[in-house]
Amino acid sequence: MKEAIGFDHITLCVKNLAAAESLFTTVLGFHVIWSAQDVGSDMSSMDTIVVQRGDAKIALMQGRNKTRRSQICDFIDKYGEGVQHIAIEVDDIDAVCREWESHGVRFSGETKNGRDGFGPLKQRFTYPLFPGCGLFLELTQRQHGLEESKTFVRATVEALYRDIERDQTRGIEHTIIDYETLPLPFKDAPSESFQSTS
Repeated sequence: MKEAIGFDHITLCVKNLAAAESLFTTVLGFHVIWSAQDVGSDMSSMDTIVVQRGDAKIALMQGRNKTRRSQICDFIDKYGEGVQHIAIEVDDIDAVCREWESHGVRFSGETKNGRDGFGPLKQRFTYPLFPGCGLFLELTQRQHGLEESKTFVRATVEALYRDIERDQTRGIEHTIIDYETLPLPFKDAPSESFQSTS
């Protein structure tokens, strides 16, 4: 089994990208490392800014509605502003995908390949983790021999966006595994009543 290197970034869906950028750069001390506008398709798209402080990278996304509603706006309507996905950096994305798929993991599309100004970048999204949940995972591979990508690539981000838009258009709502055929031993946790000690 290939081990994860660590968390690559988290992605937040926001209503006001300029305000979110100001929060992270002016108040929280991050700096912008990458941005792109109108990423998506003729039907819908998004604007995105990636900020970084130390090793922590956060991608901020705001939807653009065109002939249909952006998936980012849909996400916010359903779940509120906040974390859409968590990206895990791995040293061999193909090996991890094969391993996960052997356990029934479902991805929303194929691995996307790109290159920033530093090196190759590979990315792939899963479907959401739980039924009725919007949060999903991304696998990212940045290190390829002596080359290592540092930022992001518009073409791969656009391709990943279109995968989700395709399922949105078709009304497909898969989860990371098929909970009907691969039941996990989840049990409803009892809700504990709060008792004051005063």
